[in-house]
Amino acid sequence: MNFSSEKSINAVTCPICQKVLTEPMSLDCGHSFCQDCITAESQSGDPLGLECFCPVCQSTYQPWNLRFNWELAERVKKFREVDKSSQQLRRRDLCEHHGENYDIFCKDDGKAICRLCVQEHQGHQMSPIMEVVKECQEKLQEALKKLSQEQQEAEQLEADINEERATWK
Repeated sequence: MNFSSEKSINAVTCPICQKVLTEPMSLDCGHSFCQDCITAESQSGDPLGLECFCPVCQSTYQPWNLRFNWELAERVKKFREVDKSSQQLRRRDLCEHHGENYDIFCKDDGKAICRLCVQEHQGHQMSPIMEVVKECQEKLQEALKKLSQEQQEAEQLEADINEERATWK
C-alpha cells in the first residue's frame, strides 16, 4: 500500500483530533474516528445520549451502535510500520551525535560528518560531501568503462578461441 499520497494519509487520520486513528470506530454513515474522540463527541451532544450527529456529515447515529473497524485498524497498523521504517531511514542520514545532516566528508577518516563534527577532525583533509559524491560517481563511470572494454576484449578472445577450435576439428 502506498502511504505517500495525501488521500492515503487522510484515510488513517481522525477527522476530530487530526492524528493517526487509534482504535478506529465507524458510524452507520461510514465515517471513522478514534474511539476516545467519538465517545467524547457523543457525550458532549445529546444529554440523554439517544441520538448524536456525525461530526463530518451531520447524519444521526446512536452511540451504542458504534462498530470497531478491523479493516481500517489493519491499515493504520501498516501505516505506522511504514512510517516507523521511513523515520529510521531518515535518522540514518543524520549525525548520531548532533542530529545534523552530513554535509562534509573527512578524507583522512573516510567518513561523512556534520558541520558540528568538524572540530573533532581538526587538521584533517575535508571536502563538501557533494563534491566527494561527484568524484566517486566519476571514478565509478571510469571503472565501468574500463570493465566494459575488458568484457569486450574477453568476448573477442572467446570468439577467436572458438573459431580456432572449430578449425582444429
